[in-house]
Amino acid sequence: MQLKVFRFLIGLLFFSQILAHAGTTKVYLGTQGRGDSKGIYLCDLDTETGKLSPPRLAANIAGAGFLALHPSGKYLYSTARGSENQVAAFQIGKDHMLKPINLQSSEGSGPCHVSVDRTGTCLMVANYGSGSVAALKIDEDGSLIKSASAHQHEGSSVNLRRQKGPHAHSIYAGPDNKFAYSPDLGIDQVVIYSLDVATATLKKAGSARTNPGAGPRHMKFSQDGRHAYVLTELHLTVAVYARNPENGLLGQAIQEVSCLPANGSPNGMSCSEIRVHPNGKFLYAANRDVKGEGRDSISVFKVLREGRIQRIQTVPAKVAIPRNIGVDPDGRWLLVAGQRSGNVPVFAIKDNGTLQETSNEVKVANAMCIEFLKPAD
Repeated sequence: MQLKVFRFLIGLLFFSQILAHAGTTKVYLGTQGRGDSKGIYLCDLDTETGKLSPPRLAANIAGAGFLALHPSGKYLYSTARGSENQVAAFQIGKDHMLKPINLQSSEGSGPCHVSVDRTGTCLMVANYGSGSVAALKIDEDGSLIKSASAHQHEGSSVNLRRQKGPHAHSIYAGPDNKFAYSPDLGIDQVVIYSLDVATATLKKAGSARTNPGAGPRHMKFSQDGRHAYVLTELHLTVAVYARNPENGLLGQAIQEVSCLPANGSPNGMSCSEIRVHPNGKFLYAANRDVKGEGRDSISVFKVLREGRIQRIQTVPAKVAIPRNIGVDPDGRWLLVAGQRSGNVPVFAIKDNGTLQETSNEVKVANAMCIEFLKPAD
């Protein structure tokens, strides 16, 4: 009898663990919003199987190439690179459709990236075309207030085709929310700002250099906040920097690791996005084949001691031009936004961080960005 009760309890525990992992996560997909794509789409990700539901249009807007979720889970923000250079605010409804709140100027040309600070009081935007960044106050109702803090980057670098002037490619609040970091592809620098989220203002605090011609694009931070991982678009590397938590500055790069295998040619290739696994032990980077020769791939890195990394896998991306990648909040699935191929495949993430193909994918024309609706803190 005791053995039967024990087996019953073990089975009940196992079943409860399955239920704890089962469910769905909402996924927003940003697109160019032109041609066959209309704006921001919504899918349900089955967290047990990795299957995506058919995409449905959540908001009709042009130029939603990058998305950022408010930490409350109540609002979503996007670039609005249509006839004007703007950023857009949306309220997330009970049905998870997006209700427009308002638009504000990005204070530059070619807005390509937006992010929200940890408190949800400040939105930051990077303008690729003008090479500038701006911060906007987020009001209590989620609306955006016109920026009172915009900054123009200055300089150039060695690649005469891509680096004749500044091209701010992204901007992020740091781990402690006191500093902001903007990789600028055109000047081979990560420009660092002190960040006052209460007033949504930026003040330049310094910069960190990459190798000449590297073209820093996006970046992420280690789980303890002591290291920064900078993805270079033109050199196809991840540069690792130690971060000073006192002044927010980054020192010299302590390591630079290629995103490609030893036999992989960088000719006609570029990098687009870098993500950190929720457990902080792995990084993922997307590699684009701009020549269209089918070399698009995703690279996996293992985080070692003292923030150093090691590439452990590179797999075909199953798309043409992986513009963006995203890891679900549970760290079980990686999605890829295929800009040219118009598809979003799903990869399973193994316990060792490596990726495994699945048959799951959906069709979304001009897929540009992936943002998961995480549970509110």
